[in-house]
Amino acid sequence: MHIERFFVSGLAHASYVVASGLEAVVVDPERNVDGYLAYLAKNGLKLRYIFLTHPHADFVAGHTELSARSGAPILLSEAAPATFPHGDLKDGDRFTVGSLEIEIITTPGHSPDSICLCLFESGAPVALLSGDTLFAGDVGRPDLRDLEAGTRELAAMLYDSLFHKLLRLPPEVRVYPAHGAGSLCGRQISSAPFTTIGEEVAANWALQLNDRARFVEAMVANLPECPPYFARSVAINLRGAPFLSDRPKVARLQLSEFKMLEQKGATILDVRSPALFGQAHAAGSVNIGVANPSFSVWSGFFVNPDLPIALVVEDEEQAQRAQLELARIGFDDIAGFLVAENLQQTLRITQLGVRDLLAASDADGLQRPIILDVRSAQEYCQDRLEGTVNIPLPSLLRRIGEFSRNTPLTVVCASGYRSSIAASLLESEGFTRLSNVLGGVF
Repeated sequence: MHIERFFVSGLAHASYVVASGLEAVVVDPERNVDGYLAYLAKNGLKLRYIFLTHPHADFVAGHTELSARSGAPILLSEAAPATFPHGDLKDGDRFTVGSLEIEIITTPGHSPDSICLCLFESGAPVALLSGDTLFAGDVGRPDLRDLEAGTRELAAMLYDSLFHKLLRLPPEVRVYPAHGAGSLCGRQISSAPFTTIGEEVAANWALQLNDRARFVEAMVANLPECPPYFARSVAINLRGAPFLSDRPKVARLQLSEFKMLEQKGATILDVRSPALFGQAHAAGSVNIGVANPSFSVWSGFFVNPDLPIALVVEDEEQAQRAQLELARIGFDDIAGFLVAENLQQTLRITQLGVRDLLAASDADGLQRPIILDVRSAQEYCQDRLEGTVNIPLPSLLRRIGEFSRNTPLTVVCASGYRSSIAASLLESEGFTRLSNVLGGVF
């Protein structure tokens, strides 16, 4: 048996090709399926099955395209209301792939339709593909499908799935989760590519809560905010996404076309670095730099997928990268891109160095700006500048009324990336006395 891990860093999404002999399965494929097909072809493998551990919320999967291009059937829980052609899975179902046996374990909790795949060699369990039920250092959050089942109800299901099923596996069984550090599907996920049942029993914070009531209370407390696109992704995954290979490359826009899109209310998404954005950008544009691994996550918070998106880029390569990263969360309506040097009537946001931060003031020198820290509450509690105001970036637009539009604001974060997003959002809401701290402070 061989397990090959495929990882999308921005979404911290892990998918797998599991091979035995000349046969293989793919588990939780990302939307761009070319990598799986190339790997299968290179190694002379026949794809037998495509498994979904659940209809994911944080990314759009490529199961329907992979099935169409390989001929392999898609399998997922019988509890999932999927409308694409598929086979239903129930607890205890078994499949043979080469000399490997795969047993389905139904594990509702993160979602009502979560499953795990237990791999057996010579009759003994050796590995668990745990989806979003069990991570290295964490467990799946129970609030992402709470329109179908209550968060507390899902948390109770998660307790049963973990303590009555997964933790009864031998401690040496390796665990391969669907996410690593940085994913919003958990809270304290480790960056380790795999773990074991024994390691998680010993060190996973959630698994120390072996009382059901305490576990449920911990699962529903202090949940991180999730982007509004999550529910939309579940719906796309249940019906199957349009094939990525059918989509044309993002088109270059003429300035007149770009202006027309502006007038019609399209989202202007500037994917350049904070420094370049600060120097010159289109009015009303949002700066989310595509070079950062978190581009797709922050786009999911602040870009409306129901409106056309016009990209502002340094070059065509940057536009193509942005198109792929947006497609991974199901944002397909990309109207085109404009190279930034062709912009006219641009605005500026002052960019400060760390040394300038505390001395920053507006032009008349009479009013020191408010320093707005947009890091998470946890980051802010660990280390902060005195006298600053903390509004975590996901909450910014809801709390924007706390400041008047003529308030001078200097925005900071750990690197200058989130603060540039915040500054662009504030500017688009009518704030004019803004500065951003490049490189961050902490």
